[in-house]
Amino acid sequence: MNLAESITSGIAIYSESNLEKSITRLPTLFDVELFNNGIRRIVLEKFIEKFRKGTQYVEIVSAVTEQELMKGTAVTEDYLEQKCVKFVPASGAATRMFKDLYTFLEDEKETDFTEHFFSHLEQFAFYEDLAEYIEANKIDKNTTEGRLKIADSVVKSKLDYGNLPKALLKVHASEEGVTTPIDEHILEGEHYLNEGSVHLHFTIGEEHEELFNQYVNQALKGKEHIEITYSFQKKVTNTVAVDMENQPFYLENGEVFYRPGGHGALLENLNDLDADIVFIKNIDNVCHKSQVEATIQSKKELASIGLEVKTQIKGYISDLLSEEYNLEEIGLFTKEVLNITLKAELTKDKALALLDRPLRVCGMVKNSGEPGGGPFVVDNGDYLDLQICEKAEINLADEEKQEIFNSSKYFNPVDIVCFVKDYKGEKFDLRDYSNKDRYFISEKTHQGKEIKALEHPGLWNGAMHNWNTLFVEVPAETFNPMKTINDLLREGHYDTLAVK
Repeated sequence: MNLAESITSGIAIYSESNLEKSITRLPTLFDVELFNNGIRRIVLEKFIEKFRKGTQYVEIVSAVTEQELMKGTAVTEDYLEQKCVKFVPASGAATRMFKDLYTFLEDEKETDFTEHFFSHLEQFAFYEDLAEYIEANKIDKNTTEGRLKIADSVVKSKLDYGNLPKALLKVHASEEGVTTPIDEHILEGEHYLNEGSVHLHFTIGEEHEELFNQYVNQALKGKEHIEITYSFQKKVTNTVAVDMENQPFYLENGEVFYRPGGHGALLENLNDLDADIVFIKNIDNVCHKSQVEATIQSKKELASIGLEVKTQIKGYISDLLSEEYNLEEIGLFTKEVLNITLKAELTKDKALALLDRPLRVCGMVKNSGEPGGGPFVVDNGDYLDLQICEKAEINLADEEKQEIFNSSKYFNPVDIVCFVKDYKGEKFDLRDYSNKDRYFISEKTHQGKEIKALEHPGLWNGAMHNWNTLFVEVPAETFNPMKTINDLLREGHYDTLAVK
């Protein structure tokens, strides 16, 4: 992309002043392509500097306990007076969900996982799509040969589920038919978003756009009150890969290798939304519709808590601006409600800076051993506050940090309600509240060669580092992940109305 093409694409040309701003954050593909303006060397050096520094560990002080959790409030629907949007990251392909079946196809070795899968084959929502094939070809699912044919038909030859996005998999069945994660997210949204205008926004892969549109157009027939929009992860958020010597990795055609910048890149998409309140939930966390009531009530509770605190924040900001404020009372609020522990005396300016920030209310479930991040109290230098931290951000070589990490009682299911406008009703620029140092570096292979990859600060990690954060315990039944195909055999994915 040259400079003219950048203008055509609607990408703002950096002036000298906002160039200075740009290189204080994680450089992007657009930064790199400013080579034509003589800036490439500066930006590449910023990339290389981050790779040389490595992952910057978060200074966790303690795992979050009941003491830091926000207690429930009266559930109201007052939040529906605001414009609400549900934001669903959904670009991932389902390939990793079928990892064990791919391994089985390669080595033809039975495992406990494959045994569980084939023993319960009839319980999967997609079984009807296989039944005729199995019967017509007289396949015996109790033999290794038969199971190999079935596995191939699931991930490749017939259903091709290994190449579909998770959003389009048939995951639940009921008397009314089968449903996909898209259907379940729509159903949820109808019960806790604005009744007259239910708006959901999905981030999807460009390669799946046609399939996504075909499915959504069919799903929305007769549902004029539902609006579904979508966007792609922006290419300008791609990051440069390097070799093991921290030099840019070049492809065979001589071009620098750019990779997607992780889910933190979706901060751009989130920032583009026109909304007052945004509900964030991953595509692969849905339950069977017969069990959705707990999720609906939980979402309403998170939104109600957030609105109450947001109203308090607005009041305190008004007091501070009118010079009729009680700094002691505001200090107590920031400590007791927002869980911000200052190391120095609170001043008016500091109070304004702390209060006038985006607010997020994050549901947390009891830790049951699921992979992923969790809630911690973190030392930010000037103050302690609440953060969601991934395992990769914590220095587990430090015994004290390892002990804190292991003591965590809660887990982050990505169940977040965001209040993204300030006290004047104007949108925050969410990019201004990210911690640029919470990027991730990982080692991967590309075309048989080892490389290092750089990812932006995670969307609910460093990308929201400078937000005000509330943690609320939510029921375990609101978290129903689909990380592997066998997860669909877990309780949350059953039709309870069909259970005798």
